[in-house]
Amino acid sequence: MTISQPPLPQEELARLCELATLGASLASTALGELVELPIHHYAPRVCRPTDPTPADRWSTGIVFEAEGDLSGVVAIILPEDRCDIAVERMLGRRDAPVELVESALRELGNIIASHTVSAMADALGAAILLSIPTLAIRDAGVVLGALIADRSAPVRIETDLLGPDGGIEAILVIVPEPHKPRL
Repeated sequence: MTISQPPLPQEELARLCELATLGASLASTALGELVELPIHHYAPRVCRPTDPTPADRWSTGIVFEAEGDLSGVVAIILPEDRCDIAVERMLGRRDAPVELVESALRELGNIIASHTVSAMADALGAAILLSIPTLAIRDAGVVLGALIADRSAPVRIETDLLGPDGGIEAILVIVPEPHKPRL
């Protein structure tokens, strides 16, 4: 975990990273089961909300708003080549109609985000609900950036979910909302 001039008290930032790690642990297991590959996660990175996001480099994202005792944004960002592989593994075919591909991506996002939020809620003894997913096939950076800007978030926490070849299968992004209790 690295950040200069933390925008939150150090212990609150450490707790958010701990929660992100718990969420990423379950998310990596769920993603691994979906794509039938071992998926691992690394320690979260703490970024400023205005820093470039993975969604600025990659086009596909599944984005959720979280409400309840912990609120904010949860997103799964995928590089295009890994997105294609994940969809192919989930559907068992390459030539799926666009509607089926979009449905598979939303389901992938639902499963990963639900596992993430469930781990965080269990650790806090809290209730957290996710919105219907917003799927961004070509403009994930715009969608994620708009949701982050609406919240004046103090930090953005990112965790890489890596495949067996060390390639990034997805990045889990958690953006806690500043004006609600976070811990």
